Amino acid sequence: MNNAAAAHTILQMLGVYIVTGLIVVGAVLMVVFSHHRFFKMTSSTSGEIVRSEQREVRDENERRDETVVVCRYTVHGKAYEIQRIMRGRLADRLTPGKKVAIRYNPAEPDMADLAL
Repeated sequence: MNNAAAAHTILQMLGVYIVTGLIVVGAVLMVVFSHHRFFKMTSSTSGEIVRSEQREVRDENERRDETVVVCRYTVHGKAYEIQRIMRGRLADRLTPGKKVAIRYNPAEPDMADLAL
């Protein structure tokens, strides 16, 4: 086999390995994303903020502001409540009584998140 034929064979094999690798990576990403809770929350409803409070968290590495938000929402006549901790000072924008969008999993309506 001459050098040109050997180089051509090596390039073909390299192409096969690259395509196979991309297929495997794509399959792994599909499995990971299909199991991620964000991708299961395909329905939305309106909710209402019940409580929000700001707090300062300090540890040996950092100081940060957090806002604890509690919301109520209803799906098919059943009431649910979620609590989320968000970074930053948001309590003045997320006041009790404010309507917010809620994304939830239709198979498990208690799996929900604020759609901010």
